[in-house]
Amino acid sequence: MSAGGRPGAPSARPVGFLPALGGGLGALAETGQLPRLVDGYLRPYAAAFGRVEYFSYRAESLADFGLDGELGACVGVHAPARATPRGARAVRMVGAHPEAFRACRALRVFQLTGVVPALMARRRFGTPYATTYGFWYGALSRGGPRRLLKAALERVGLRRAAAVIATTEALRARAARWAPRVELVPNGVDVSRFAPAAAPPPAAPPRVLYVGRFSPEKNLATLVDAVARCRARARLVLVGAGPERESLVARARQAGVELELPGVVDQRALPAVYAGAHAFVLPSFTEGHPKALLEAQAAALPCVVSDCDGNRSLVADGATGLIFDPRRADELAAALDRVLGDAALAAALGARARAQTVARYDLRALVAREIALVREIAGS
Repeated sequence: MSAGGRPGAPSARPVGFLPALGGGLGALAETGQLPRLVDGYLRPYAAAFGRVEYFSYRAESLADFGLDGELGACVGVHAPARATPRGARAVRMVGAHPEAFRACRALRVFQLTGVVPALMARRRFGTPYATTYGFWYGALSRGGPRRLLKAALERVGLRRAAAVIATTEALRARAARWAPRVELVPNGVDVSRFAPAAAPPPAAPPRVLYVGRFSPEKNLATLVDAVARCRARARLVLVGAGPERESLVARARQAGVELELPGVVDQRALPAVYAGAHAFVLPSFTEGHPKALLEAQAAALPCVVSDCDGNRSLVADGATGLIFDPRRADELAAALDRVLGDAALAAALGARARAQTVARYDLRALVAREIALVREIAGS
């Protein structure tokens, strides 16, 4: 299945987009992230290259998401005709769409897990690729054959890449062990869309916000316990979805925590969610370069985050946020009491975080750097 319209200028050759293993437009829509891809990446890349070919793991088209108008003239979606196991799709993708892959002057892989088709296109057509390195993938898997397989794919994917886009300095240093070229390009945020609220939220009850997946590594049980210990009678707002939802509801009920679960919120509606919060918390045990934290900082919210590499890449304790030990609910509760009880501190943390985000993490500027890099590896 393919969708799309006319290509760009006759002499132009498109760039190809490869999502993470199993990914696609529908997967992004389910997590509210599709507008980020469309507005932040598809449009500027299409303007730069004339056309983008998007290779999906899902049976889908642009029209399924109301995107088959102007965008359809410069974006083609290449998808399986029916649901296919993701591993099989990864191996068969180049063979299923050979002409589209052959036409691409370069491939942009959005997570290293999606590198298999890029490796095959490189071998078959000589197509160079640039891949994001946003996590230490081998270390994230449980032990056993799967972890060994991911570690091996990580090394091969990095070695064969024409360029690697690392999102933090720690990941840049790790990727440099194998990759011939590594560029530090962090995740970004639309700083015009995510901006300080025009008016402060209602004073009571104070609202503590989390945005992301409800999964064990996000450590949300500790967040519930911390809110229960706060001096302020705060309301906890958890935006997102995941396997931990029901256990979190039960834990909050038992602890007497007022819990709000709006579900997954489309990214274009998220600024209003941040505007209604008094503090943002990211309590994860591990993070890459968290986009939700960037959004909260761009919105000038005081941010309280766990002590892990990804969070420390964005937060300086006491300057642009507060950092706590993710194993200690009492530390998190104390930090929340500080920002909820001291309006001057909360405003100062938020203002400094906003200024840092505008200076360093403006998505438009960062995507422009990416595009220049992809043009370079494509030989233009």
